Amino acid sequence: MLDRQQVLRQTRARLHPERIARREDALARARRLIEGSLGQLDETGLRRLLQLFNADHVDGRDVNNRFATGLVGNNANLLVAALDGVNAAVPSLWQADDAWLAEHLAALRRGGSLPGGGWLFLSMILHARDPMRFPPATTTMARGLPAIDGGPPIALGRPTGYLDYSARVRELLEEHTISPHGADVLLWQGAELAGGAADSDAGELEEPPAATPAPEPARPAAGRDATTVGPAVRGLDASAKPSRSTRPPEKDPSAPRPAPSTPATPASLGWLHLTDLHQGMSGTSWLWPNVMAALFDDLARLHDLCGPWDFVLFTGDLTQRGSADEFKKLDVTLDRLWRRFDQLGSQPRLITVPGNHDLERPKDLDPYVLALSQWHESPRLRDHVLNEENDLGYRERLAKAFEPYTEWVKSGRWHVHDGRKLGILPGDSSYSLSLHGLELGVIGLNSAFLQLTGGDYQGRLAVDPRQLHAVCDEDAPEWLQRHHINLLLTHHPPEWLPPQARQEFRQEVDPAGRFAAHFFGHMHEGTATSIAHGGGHARHALQGASLFGLEEHDGPGGRGVTRLHGFSAGRFELLPGAAQARVRVFPRRMFTSAGGRKIDRDVSAYHLDERGSFAYEVPTARRT
Repeated sequence: MLDRQQVLRQTRARLHPERIARREDALARARRLIEGSLGQLDETGLRRLLQLFNADHVDGRDVNNRFATGLVGNNANLLVAALDGVNAAVPSLWQADDAWLAEHLAALRRGGSLPGGGWLFLSMILHARDPMRFPPATTTMARGLPAIDGGPPIALGRPTGYLDYSARVRELLEEHTISPHGADVLLWQGAELAGGAADSDAGELEEPPAATPAPEPARPAAGRDATTVGPAVRGLDASAKPSRSTRPPEKDPSAPRPAPSTPATPASLGWLHLTDLHQGMSGTSWLWPNVMAALFDDLARLHDLCGPWDFVLFTGDLTQRGSADEFKKLDVTLDRLWRRFDQLGSQPRLITVPGNHDLERPKDLDPYVLALSQWHESPRLRDHVLNEENDLGYRERLAKAFEPYTEWVKSGRWHVHDGRKLGILPGDSSYSLSLHGLELGVIGLNSAFLQLTGGDYQGRLAVDPRQLHAVCDEDAPEWLQRHHINLLLTHHPPEWLPPQARQEFRQEVDPAGRFAAHFFGHMHEGTATSIAHGGGHARHALQGASLFGLEEHDGPGGRGVTRLHGFSAGRFELLPGAAQARVRVFPRRMFTSAGGRKIDRDVSAYHLDERGSFAYEVPTARRT
């Protein structure tokens, strides 16, 4: 359990100079954007402003998730839809003195003219105007303040609530020499100390909207020009119509409030599943740019449906030959992709497993290759490689083959490095993540370690239960029960294991009900299966379409090539009570028509609803 001194120490450790500098720069650009279009923001300008508010620097890279989902996704879309209200409110906030804020800020918060913005959008406008004086605010952060400074609870909805909050936060930051650009980091940890979830609650109403008069134009703060306040009243009158509902008498803010039985918005995570890019495939460099352009267009359409995305699952064959040079070129491709994510308002983290093309293949007559070809016939060989510390060089040989891949993961800018545990074989890993109130476990296992040469390996591969237990602290059931949802990633489908190994895989690695989904690729076509036996839990498999697959085949005119391009996106969402979770999947595929190539919903392989998705429910795994 955290204590107050630990919170302060952790806050200082997390607010390194580069992170503060990145936040200062983003806020300065937000200030220039507001002043340059005061009361006249268009949709592009507002979305850019929200991105700047959300800018941060974590694990050595720029990200766009400072306030999680508070200013992106649906909350951002709600604000954009209320653009007139935004353009009416911002000039007033930009010019307001304390008297105006005390009289009108709570009414503006409750009036309904800024849906999705909550206290966060209002306070970030003030924070951009004067970072030292006005800190960001959410109800979660207000709950965290008393846990650190020992003062009475804060009620932001009272007339001077935000001003009282600001004064106390300033005093706390000055006392402990913490930058005002780090107030959110400190206060969210304070909310954890107080026993509350430390996630953004920007779109959450504290109380039902009340009958409130429209705010008057702001009185300028001392030293500010009042001539730009003109548009402040427009757009606010209609939004502040009296509500027919009645409010109960306001309770004493110092009295404890009962915790809600369920969160105001369900805990959820957004994801993308990519597979089989084959970076470096010979003679295809001229094809990829058009595919990437179509991918970028489709991502923009999808983001409004199921974004923002928190992570990308990439299930192997990222490269064609597994060389260090191909992984460098892959970084260039991913850099463009992540810039596109940033433009859309997402900064997902990357989790990968290697495929059979992500290794430098040894010679066919390499003695280790010949020996490992007897894997299924020799239990002694399997036990020796997977159990022994000194395994006569087998693991060393495998590590050498996958070295460019493992070095790329180790130094990757987008990869998840926190909460990761490595396993026996190169590419084996587990991740224990906590995001948006949802605990997620991800298991990635190397299914390609026996495919060391060319040729047909169907029915000759392996995924051993010892690979799973090694990345789960030697107790997979206990490790998996720490999370609401668990995912399994491999490159190959189970059908590429021989019958006995496949049976062992299904009994010991992927028994029904253990994983919310088994993600894999390799087959280049996208499919989804859910199989249950005897009324028990279902086993769910999501096979990804190849992001860049070229399949050669024999046709009437000789050798031909079929182009296969696709991916999938989706969300995991906790249902009320947290005993069940919903998995929603948006499968995508490239189609060719008279108008050219376009990536769209994959109606060729899936039965989709009107949103272009399908969904299923799974029991959550977490146990107290």
